[in-house]
Amino acid sequence: MHSHTRDQVSHISFRRRVSRPVGGAAWIALGCAIQVDFVQAQETRVAQPLRGVIRAVHQAAFSTELATPVAAIGAREGQRFKSGDLLLEFDCRRQHHELSALAATVREAQVTHESNAHLLRNGASNRNDVAIAQTRLQKAQSEHAALKQRLAGCQIVAPFDGVVVEIGVNVHELPAPGKPLMVVVSDRLLEIEVIVPSRELPRLNTGIRFEFTVDETQRIYAAHVLRTGGAVDPVSQTAKVYATFSAHFDDVVPGMSGTAMLHARKGP
Repeated sequence: MHSHTRDQVSHISFRRRVSRPVGGAAWIALGCAIQVDFVQAQETRVAQPLRGVIRAVHQAAFSTELATPVAAIGAREGQRFKSGDLLLEFDCRRQHHELSALAATVREAQVTHESNAHLLRNGASNRNDVAIAQTRLQKAQSEHAALKQRLAGCQIVAPFDGVVVEIGVNVHELPAPGKPLMVVVSDRLLEIEVIVPSRELPRLNTGIRFEFTVDETQRIYAAHVLRTGGAVDPVSQTAKVYATFSAHFDDVVPGMSGTAMLHARKGP
């Protein structure tokens, strides 16, 4: 057993009382340091480079059901076009003759129906003859409308401003049914599809700005988030984030890829 004098006991008690607030301050400082490190770690994690692909908002692959040769191609691969420009035209002269024949059939059926209806009003015909004539008229009208609708595909016009990516047919060739004849994309309206860890989705709200480095051009472009994907891949625990460039750049085209550096800061 140890024995202490009164002065020694007082000295020991004083040191204990003094050491308590010092320890509390140390714990507070340590807690602040941990919090700062945690925030920095979070920002660093959000700002990690993420891979992305540039895609066209509008794209289309044209085909036809017409069994007729190609008469003209309005734009070649790599050429730009405006909305409403002629892209493909087919030789539909035979189909137009068939449409004229169906129009004559419609007129004949209409005359027959009107004649039977007139005879019925004068008691010289029966209701069955009128009903049959009306049915034949409706059939002829339907066939005429169907062929007229098909002939609307004799010319394929551009639905938007864009560029021709691929052509799968030549002039004078008979296109295969259902086979894509031309693929076009819009090179003005582009989106960036970025794959991000699903844990970052709450931070990547609409409007958050970031930098996107394109591999092919080795340039950095300003972009911002448009929306996030509607689902998370449960296997990889990743999700898609869709963004767009802050301005139009002529050297950026669909299909290019690059690296996005996302920041947890919403732009003005």
